[in-house]
Amino acid sequence: MLSTLRCSSIRPILSAFFVAILLGAPAEGFELRGPVAEVVDGATYRWSAQDFGGFYYDLDDDVGGESLSLRISGGAIDDLGAVYTSRAQEETIEFPLWGSRMTLGYLGDPHFVGYGRGHLRDESGGEPLLRDELIGKVLIDDDEERTIQEGSPLRLEEGYRLEVVEVDSRGEKVSIALLRDGVLVDSAVVELTEPDASAAYGSYLYKRPLAGEDFVVIAVHFKNGFSSGGDGFATVDGVWQISEETISIREGDEVGEMTVVEIDPEDVTITMANEGRKIALVRGGSRLLLGEIGIRVADQDGFNDSANLTSGRTGDPLRFCIYRSVEEPELMAIRGHVGEVSDGTAWEWNSSGFGGFNYDIDEGLGDESLVLKFTGDRLEEDGGVVYTSRSQKERMEFEEWGDRWTTSFIGEVRCAGYADGLLRDESDDHNMLAEEQLLKVLIDDDRRDTFDTDSPLGLAEGYKLALDSVDESGRKVSLSLYKEGVPMDSRVIEPSRSGSTLKDQTYLYSRRVGGADGVVVIAVHFRSAFSNGDDGFAEVDGIWQVSDEPDLVEEGEEHGEMAVREVDPSAMTVSMTNRRGIILKPDDDLRLFGDIWIRTADQVVNNSINLATGLPEDPLRFYVRRSAAEET
Repeated sequence: MLSTLRCSSIRPILSAFFVAILLGAPAEGFELRGPVAEVVDGATYRWSAQDFGGFYYDLDDDVGGESLSLRISGGAIDDLGAVYTSRAQEETIEFPLWGSRMTLGYLGDPHFVGYGRGHLRDESGGEPLLRDELIGKVLIDDDEERTIQEGSPLRLEEGYRLEVVEVDSRGEKVSIALLRDGVLVDSAVVELTEPDASAAYGSYLYKRPLAGEDFVVIAVHFKNGFSSGGDGFATVDGVWQISEETISIREGDEVGEMTVVEIDPEDVTITMANEGRKIALVRGGSRLLLGEIGIRVADQDGFNDSANLTSGRTGDPLRFCIYRSVEEPELMAIRGHVGEVSDGTAWEWNSSGFGGFNYDIDEGLGDESLVLKFTGDRLEEDGGVVYTSRSQKERMEFEEWGDRWTTSFIGEVRCAGYADGLLRDESDDHNMLAEEQLLKVLIDDDRRDTFDTDSPLGLAEGYKLALDSVDESGRKVSLSLYKEGVPMDSRVIEPSRSGSTLKDQTYLYSRRVGGADGVVVIAVHFRSAFSNGDDGFAEVDGIWQVSDEPDLVEEGEEHGEMAVREVDPSAMTVSMTNRRGIILKPDDDLRLFGDIWIRTADQVVNNSINLATGLPEDPLRFYVRRSAAEET
């Protein structure tokens, strides 16, 4: 079962401009989650490849033509209310002398529909595959340099390998053989390129029929070759391969809840809609819409969709989001919306928009924000980058104990103290930010559990609560707390006494935590207790535990490029700023703090002003991303 950790929030109508998130889940899979929307009758929502990471997007070439729109009516998506469109766009092949390809994002993955311009187009059929209601798959597209030699072939996909047979003594010609599953399918002699020569020199091309026309399915560019002691060596610096197995897409095909309603080979566009289907948005439900892309609705308590007479907005409307279920999350970018480096602009990401920050869709909790403000191409020291985390009240699972302060700091959920109720009353210091620290929540559970005098209640961090005895009337319970086998506390409580209070029914253990005195770190609520001869039994229905080892958030503490600027226990906020000025350059990946990075495009920047729009022609593109675990 996929875990549900966080989502982002959007407003209706063309304002769904924020990112997908990767949620850690059991081994079965992960979810890339899109923005959370509110179910508002008559509203339309739209996600594009620049704001939903479940769609294909190439930052370097600004390519990504997928979009999904949802129109809500009466708490559901009516017939033709869900529309998915994908338009092919021209994208430069990694080895640029070969030209470009037409890339179609389809169900979140890039697909090949033809060559746009250049050498590979000149050597292939000119019509897009979509004219025959077909799309292809790109298997290899890279310009990495590698050396191959006789006996050590270049291994390609779909069973192909390319072998160097011979290199002439002057290193000007390379004799090669192409094999598939060990069978020779082609051989050629490649003349190596001279400086500034055309793409034809040094390129080996292998063609196969696709949709009735010959297409280059394999291209390998040889940079140089040499012969030494009878052995031939060659360096390749460009490899391209597309699959010979095409995918058929026809009008009328059903893809999940959607139907292909139009294929336009001239505009190279595919359109799908929920033709003849109504999709209800049911609290706590989820369903796949098309491919791996689905809709999830919050399991939201007490939502209120009645309209406010003054504002016209509903009080607490039902939340939902789109998501993509993926098996290989390391191949997907956990990214925010795309920004541009432009003087005087400011870009913001928050928990309702960037999945690298924490957001709980069911509770509507999560309040982190990151603002980047540019002066020229520079993020000025101490203010160009500002990160803020705000604590929010959250009801404890055993609700009678009251509320705690929950804060998300660098994407991790922590407890900032007790807001009200018994645990606040029984803690000497209840606000952890006053001591510049946060606590990890270890257990927050309201499930019923029974233990006895022979089997202690297991807690986290080596703690165990032992039931020493229960008196014959079941009114008094004697308890002992141990940590790693060492006695820490002992107490008698009276959960079953007539007129007992919440405090009487709760075992509380307090201790000094960091700079805070008398903090309740363990609370256990006893529902009942009874004795059976020498054996005692107790039923609990609430357990709470926080770590007794705090996370410090002291002013001046450094986190990557950032440092804690202010901890405000009154406003319940922690803010950080950049320690030094930051200049964004093309093709860079800069770690800001924790596992939050800025990724910039590998592009030619043009900051000259367009006279018609007053904006830069082609400013540097970037997005904020959350890294994979191995990078942190």
